[in-house]
Amino acid sequence: MIERRTDHITRKRVSEMSPEDMRRALLVSEKTGLPNRRAFDEGKAVPWVAMADVNGLKALNDHHGYAAGDVLIQRIAHVLLEVKLDAYHNQGDEFLCKGESFQELNKKLLTAQEILRNQPFAVRSINDLIAEIKGASFCYGIGTNLAEAEKSLKSQKEIRRQLENDKV
Repeated sequence: MIERRTDHITRKRVSEMSPEDMRRALLVSEKTGLPNRRAFDEGKAVPWVAMADVNGLKALNDHHGYAAGDVLIQRIAHVLLEVKLDAYHNQGDEFLCKGESFQELNKKLLTAQEILRNQPFAVRSINDLIAEIKGASFCYGIGTNLAEAEKSLKSQKEIRRQLENDKV
C-alpha cells in the first residue's frame, strides 16, 4: 500500500500542538494575525457583513516586491482593528467584516479608508532600499450576506475604474 501522507514533518508538528495552538492554526491568518475565513463562517451571525479588497496591490508587488505587498496587507489589517471593526482576513488582499448595522460598518470602513489614505508607511523594496508609500486604499461592499457584499464590492470597483478612466 502506498503511503498518502508524505509530509511527515508537518504531521509531527501538528500532532505535538496544544489544543490552543491547533485552534489558532485553524482560525487565524498567519499573514495578518486576524481571524480567517473559517473563523468568520463559524462565528456569530450578524445582520450585516462587508467585503473589502485592497486597491493597487499588484502594482505595489510589481514595483517593490511581494514583501511590500505583505506590509500593505498587514497595515490594512491593523487599521481595521484600530477602527474597532470585527475584521477577518479572507485570502490574499480580501478582508471580511461583521456589523450590527449598515451605518456602523460604513462609518468604520470610511474611517479606515481615511486613515490609510492619509498615513504614509515604509516598505523595503526589491533593491533593498526603504521606500515611502504615500498612502493606500481599498474598496468595499456591504450586504446582509457575503453574496450581497461581494456584488456591492464589484459595483464599487467598477465605479472606481470609471472614475480613473475619466481622469485620463
